[in-house]
Amino acid sequence: MTSHPVVSVIVPAYDSAPLLRDFLGACQASQSRDFEVIINDDLRSTDGTPALVEEFRTGGLDVTYLQENRSMAQGRKRGAAEARGSILLHLDSDMKVTPGLIGECADLLAGGFDALVIPEESFGTTFWARCKWLEKKIYDGVEQIESLRCVRRDIYDKLGGHNERMVFSEDKDFDLRVRKAGYAIGRTRNFLYHNEGALRLRKTMHKKLGYSGTADLFAAEHPEAYRWQTNIFHRFGLYLKNFRYAFSHPLLYGGLWVMKIGEFGFGALGQVRHRLAVRKLDGGVRGGAA
Repeated sequence: MTSHPVVSVIVPAYDSAPLLRDFLGACQASQSRDFEVIINDDLRSTDGTPALVEEFRTGGLDVTYLQENRSMAQGRKRGAAEARGSILLHLDSDMKVTPGLIGECADLLAGGFDALVIPEESFGTTFWARCKWLEKKIYDGVEQIESLRCVRRDIYDKLGGHNERMVFSEDKDFDLRVRKAGYAIGRTRNFLYHNEGALRLRKTMHKKLGYSGTADLFAAEHPEAYRWQTNIFHRFGLYLKNFRYAFSHPLLYGGLWVMKIGEFGFGALGQVRHRLAVRKLDGGVRGGAA
């Protein structure tokens, strides 16, 4: 019988009990048993997640509850500090593992890889959620967009883990640092389910508006990657390259274009608002000093 390294599955959460029930249920159905789960809940959460964790712990799942999550990057890093495993698997509360994923991660990292990218299959209940499903299909295998989620613990610690100051693309920041250091990155055959839920167009626009205002740090750390991500023509080039979806899923393909044009527009607006606010603050500081 092969001995696998222990995998620590780390999940930041915020009022996510319904999603976490699905997440933990999927972990319980995993073909592997050599893993633990660490839920790091937001300080503001009040949805009964501790009782849910206790329910699954009583059912035999190795799961730990923390309530020390202040941001996605900080929540991941704090969860990693509690991990007992030699392999870290960073997931989100709206995801579900497929039965063979955790075991495959352990096998691949035991076999010579240092970190892993995991494909995603999105699903949801609205038209816009299905547009996100198509978007993920188009991004499958695109290195500039996908980010690694599984990494050896020693490498995570050596590189300092997630940057707690990073909000915009904190996962891509860590991915780029691992790649720059020259570590061997593999890709799993098993995938993650990503629950977009009842996604509305307004919600995804609002998300881009908020995140883009924090993009300056990422831009300073990774200027080339930032230019690629914020160049609308790179995304639309991928959509045109996958024009076959216009025939197989015409409504979703058209909706994807509408959604992404809107997201880029709100993202640009968020950056303008942020820079105007910084300029106003700097002006106030200079005026006070005078």
